[in-house]
Amino acid sequence: MSPTRFIPLCSCVMLAAIACPAMAQELDRATPLLETPEEYEAKAVQLGRISAYLGTDVRLEYDSNIYALPSNEIDDERLTISPWLNLKLSDDKFQLAAQARGVVRRYFKNETENSEGLNTSLGGVFRVSGSDSISANVGWTRLVEERGVPESLVGVGTSPRRYDQWQGDLGYTHSGARFTIGLKGSALKNNALAPVDAERDFNQYSGSARLGYRVSGMMNVFGEGFIAVRDFRLAVDASGVNRNSKTYGARAGVSFEPGGLIRGEAAVGVFRFNPEDARFDSRTGLSVSAGLVYTPSPRWAFTLDGFRGDVATVRNGAQARTDTRFRAGVQNEVYHNLRWQASVIYRRSNFIGTAQHERTIAGVAEIEYLVNRNMSFALTGRIASRESTRAFDDFDRRIVGAEIRLQY
Repeated sequence: MSPTRFIPLCSCVMLAAIACPAMAQELDRATPLLETPEEYEAKAVQLGRISAYLGTDVRLEYDSNIYALPSNEIDDERLTISPWLNLKLSDDKFQLAAQARGVVRRYFKNETENSEGLNTSLGGVFRVSGSDSISANVGWTRLVEERGVPESLVGVGTSPRRYDQWQGDLGYTHSGARFTIGLKGSALKNNALAPVDAERDFNQYSGSARLGYRVSGMMNVFGEGFIAVRDFRLAVDASGVNRNSKTYGARAGVSFEPGGLIRGEAAVGVFRFNPEDARFDSRTGLSVSAGLVYTPSPRWAFTLDGFRGDVATVRNGAQARTDTRFRAGVQNEVYHNLRWQASVIYRRSNFIGTAQHERTIAGVAEIEYLVNRNMSFALTGRIASRESTRAFDDFDRRIVGAEIRLQY
């Protein structure tokens, strides 16, 4: 698989889900999973022992509802330019990778929506022995809030929120003949740039521990415990609520090693949410985490990603928020240089302590033609529809575009 085509046009404009930060825009294309023919793989630029890959994605789009409004929709065209750089260094003992991607958006008519985003990361794995390894990652992201995500701005003519986000994690893995052990700790700092959004500033500290048992050569069963502590910068938000909290829980699941028809993992369990504000009660909910890929042949891949759990909220009147998100997709290689993919997305947000909830159903599709190892063309389409108990949060949206992808 090409190490460059593995990275999608990541918009860096969606505020990450707080319980499990994710940098990719929810309505962007899925990560390409099918093997790229050798003649279409970009060749690395060697800088000594470092392998460098670089490129730029240029997309021209039409958006039928740029502000995600329930009525009197405002449409526009936009140009998105996304340069990226990947650096890799590895030997028998360690692997080190650095990535950077910028996203520049320019609207033809509504210039207040113009934005610049950036994502950078540095990560590595050090193999202490044949069965033990240590991993570490650090990153910084300038996020630009995507219109239409829960609790985003809805005002016309007002620029979307911007955030600086720092994150890091440290992990240890032991893989024995039968048993596996995994430990991981992470930290996240979220900082809204506008003073008026100070109630959204917080630090989050997370930890997890996993014990797995190898059932067969490619299949493991496991149990894991997790905890997340959120510490908001302000003592109370605009509605007078202390948003600090602790969430902990446990899940049991199954994981599949690469090499078979199925890879990835899925787990289900429970979480316990404990708010620091004494006026609110603790509660227990269903916790789900899934990321599975089924590859029946080299030309087909089917994917299922899912999450259910507690996420941060500053919604007035809400004690907490529970999100449920699922994405089912398919990828197919029609010819050696022609491929397509499509996904269906379901998202539901429940605002605990109120009668408010919202449901979004969306679809994403694209077809890509690989011209050579350095260039490809793509046609993309995205639709989304949200229904909410608050009428002004409803919207329908259609986005179509054409894209040139360059890599070297």
